[in-house]
Amino acid sequence: MYTRILTPLDGSEASEHVLPYARALASSLSIPLTLLMAIEPDHPTISQLLNPTLHWHETESHRSEHAEGYLTSVASRLRGAGLTVDTITPRSEPATAIVEEAAKDPGTLIAMASHGRSGLARWWMGSVADKVLHMADNPLLLIRSRAHAPSSQESTPDRLIVPVDGSELAEEILPHVVHLYRAMSLPVELVRVTMSEAEYYQAMSMGLRVLPPTLPSFQSFSETMDGEAWQYLADVREKLTRLGVATVNGRLVQGSPADSIVDLASSGHSLVVMTTHGRSGVGRMVLGSVAERVVRQSGGPVLLVRAHQSEEVPLTGAPATT
Repeated sequence: MYTRILTPLDGSEASEHVLPYARALASSLSIPLTLLMAIEPDHPTISQLLNPTLHWHETESHRSEHAEGYLTSVASRLRGAGLTVDTITPRSEPATAIVEEAAKDPGTLIAMASHGRSGLARWWMGSVADKVLHMADNPLLLIRSRAHAPSSQESTPDRLIVPVDGSELAEEILPHVVHLYRAMSLPVELVRVTMSEAEYYQAMSMGLRVLPPTLPSFQSFSETMDGEAWQYLADVREKLTRLGVATVNGRLVQGSPADSIVDLASSGHSLVVMTTHGRSGVGRMVLGSVAERVVRQSGGPVLLVRAHQSEEVPLTGAPATT
């Protein structure tokens, strides 16, 4: 499923916080790493072009040499850990360079920090990482960089947290879960988030049609919804078990979807794996916005896969050997 990991860097320590995760995945999946550092082209003015004494092109050339030297150094460290690594320095705006390079191979997994530094700019969500999140069709592993967090230690997750919301779109993540399990043998925790009591009464006060008028109390509503949710988790668990995922647990949580996922992921070294679109059983949970909130709030890695409603995702076949 994954054929390589594309890791954008900008020369900052913050952007390198993704390296332990990229290194662990590349090693477990036995796939190569490609390190990318984009060189934004200079845009000289007319006066610069007409004045031969102004060597405006030397700035871009200097940045290119610096980037190549930096990536060579990082690649050398990774090769020392037994990985296959190559480097590229495309002349382009960073987000465009990342998306275009990844699009060359649908099996490319982009792994990047959601906060870094490039010159005077910063890779906040809303900038480069945010653009990639919205532009790329490739799977995207995002880690939110934190101040003083180590960027050199190995970071292998100890479980996969998989939010599902009852929709086919959310279940498009399941082939990725199977692939990661086969490579890493990590226990899988399926998470279904249902409406809390406060949200229920807020929805009642707003007159939302998604709530059946025949259920007069939250307790009755909750019992019905939770029963359906547990059955759904059991059905998804059975699908994964048939595909060779031996350790699958279901967890039902009431509350805000994003907050609940972040809380679960805060303990241990979890990898959250989810689609970026979907719906909740009662129509309130759009996984696109939930995914972004999880990335912003979580301190751990989040693997996002863009769901495509019109595409049929196969979940058949014998488990592959690794």
